[in-house]
Amino acid sequence: MCPRQAVFRQAPEMGSQSEVMHCYEQIAPLTERMLLLARTGQWGGLPALEMQYSDTVDRLKLIEPLEELSEAQSARKLQLLVRIKANQDGIHGMVLPQLARLGAVLRSLESQQNLHHAYGPTDDANL
Repeated sequence: MCPRQAVFRQAPEMGSQSEVMHCYEQIAPLTERMLLLARTGQWGGLPALEMQYSDTVDRLKLIEPLEELSEAQSARKLQLLVRIKANQDGIHGMVLPQLARLGAVLRSLESQQNLHHAYGPTDDANL
């Protein structure tokens, strides 16, 4: 989540850093870590990062309309968005097939459970 609640600005001669840009700068590496976890099959680590991602995006929704970015900041934001989108596409490309496999396993288990309830336990020795 973006820890800064107020817009932070440096002295004009040093350039300015906005809370909006800070959030985008946090989101890009978050999506890179999420992609790495998905690539290595470390699915258990994704929910915590997804929560951080969602919190930061929610914060952006609140603050972005209130802040005007400079031309340089807008250009940097575009670079970050391209990077974030590529990471999200990679994550979705790995997560969706995993979810499909999980759904198939759950359907199979449900079918087995329904058969078990309908016919009771089988005794292989009597077959």
